[in-house]
Amino acid sequence: MIRRLAAVTLALLVVGCFGDATRPSVGVPTLDEQGNDGWIAVSAGREHSCALAADGAAWCWGSNEFLQLGVNDDGTSCVRGDRAIPCRRVPTPVNTTLRFKRISAGGVHTCALADDDVIYCWGDNLRGELGDPTVRSSAAPVAIVSTARFFEVAAGGQHSCGLRTDGVGFCWGANDIGQIGNGSQAFGFGAPSQLNTALRFVSIVAGDDRTCARIADGSAYCWGSTWVNRVGGADVTRSQNTPLRVQTTLVFSQLSLGNGTTCGIAADNSAHCWEANGSGAMGDGTAAGSLVPQPVRGGHRFVAIASGAAQTCALADTGNAWCWGAGSRGELGVSSALLPSRCERGVPCTTVPLRVSGWRVFTAISGGQGSHNCGLTLGGNVYCWGAGDMGQRGDGRVSRSEWAPAKTRSPQNVSASVTGATAFQSLTR
Repeated sequence: MIRRLAAVTLALLVVGCFGDATRPSVGVPTLDEQGNDGWIAVSAGREHSCALAADGAAWCWGSNEFLQLGVNDDGTSCVRGDRAIPCRRVPTPVNTTLRFKRISAGGVHTCALADDDVIYCWGDNLRGELGDPTVRSSAAPVAIVSTARFFEVAAGGQHSCGLRTDGVGFCWGANDIGQIGNGSQAFGFGAPSQLNTALRFVSIVAGDDRTCARIADGSAYCWGSTWVNRVGGADVTRSQNTPLRVQTTLVFSQLSLGNGTTCGIAADNSAHCWEANGSGAMGDGTAAGSLVPQPVRGGHRFVAIASGAAQTCALADTGNAWCWGAGSRGELGVSSALLPSRCERGVPCTTVPLRVSGWRVFTAISGGQGSHNCGLTLGGNVYCWGAGDMGQRGDGRVSRSEWAPAKTRSPQNVSASVTGATAFQSLTR
């Protein structure tokens, strides 16, 4: 029991890219939560996911097309359309002896904060998202080119960011829409560049092509692609290359970024979302976008929030997960046949929160830039739901969609010396 409580406490302190999750106020583990796989953090990327084990070792699964899993191609593949894509269907240890305390899965790369407060990244480096202009794509973690020490890290679509221990923000990678926030726009920055602001931040999140951060008083600042309005069924955006304060009187305890929607949890634990909303990802009961944060319907008290490609999920103070937005691939944790609406392009959706099936008690949740979500349970297990054609759910199966949360394989059943088909076979018997 002491070990289990210690693991849960550590899980709440180390929650990857989704900020400072709060332990649910009520709730008990479900029957399938009697075991403890020992995960302490999880992060969902576009087509891959990563997690930290109790010893700080990093594990990843899903697409490895750009080495974003931190391992070389071993011949295992999944299918996207008519193409074979390198992948891993179950958690695979990242090729390093480093130990981490935060991890963030991005579009086609991953970044993590090591025990010595240095940021390491791996995967694609076409736009400089690994933070070292001297390397190409890398399966091995690469230390960013900086002597600074950091306390926060966030991986976006093709850019990455970190907060130095004094709260100064740095970003690197793609910057064609100003997502680096240094006052310029360019193809990319291979080395960390300081944000063009005197502000000191306490948390930072990175989306597909934009970034947001909070200062100590809860005010939110964003930069990069900024939603303006919706015209003729298409979202209109503009570029913002320096941090700009979100115009609201709300103060936020947490922020999340999807591919077009921004959300935050206010001081009273209510959730608010703004910007693009064609899929209903704002959760305000409409499909109309807004420049001003709108309250999520339902009156729930949320403690953690995560936005994805066209969906948003959040944890209530009971520990139950709720999702809203597009749900054609199971990313809402309920069958698409049960969704009440049709949003843009006729996609099944809900514009208000629906409870994820299973009644599991989660302590953290992540959405990334993809169509799958992952959550860390009170029992130290990881469950993922939604798209899985690249193996990004980590349960050994490959299917386009899965609305019921699937339990990711345990790191305790994998030997770091076993790779490829041998590892897959030992995990799926």
